[in-house]
Amino acid sequence: MEQLQQLKNRYASLPVKEQRMVIGIACLIFITLFYLVVWEPINDGLKHEQQKQQSQKEIIIWMQQAAIEVKSLRAAGSRGTIRNKNKPATLVIEQAINNAGLKPSVIKIESSGKNGARVTLNEASFNQVLVWLNTLTKHNGIRVVSANFERAGKPGRTNIRLTLERM
Repeated sequence: MEQLQQLKNRYASLPVKEQRMVIGIACLIFITLFYLVVWEPINDGLKHEQQKQQSQKEIIIWMQQAAIEVKSLRAAGSRGTIRNKNKPATLVIEQAINNAGLKPSVIKIESSGKNGARVTLNEASFNQVLVWLNTLTKHNGIRVVSANFERAGKPGRTNIRLTLERM
């Protein structure tokens, strides 16, 4: 309390011009502290939340487009006929991979029994994989027995391990 009184006395003893400078500097310090402690953290948090919201909107749009594509693939697939029944499953799968444009993503294709295969793809386009799997099922009679999908480093890309089998 005594120190506050000393400050008041010291302030009162200053010339009017210096008193105004002290008030101006105090206001400047207050405004700076308000900006650094209150305004900037709130503004940064708002920007971060807006970026998250935009990212979620993009994901929703992508999912809606994927749903439309899946519906069209299902409709197109229901009209398909099974072909290549006499060819080995691995050969049919490899041809379908080439036709789908997934060859650069193939890590390995190995036989799994008489009518099956295991396929590993890396950084494959998710949409192309859906088209490829639809083609295998509807036109070649090959179904997915087990699948492991992992998000790859790039958007719309996936790492996949599949076990496929002829029906």
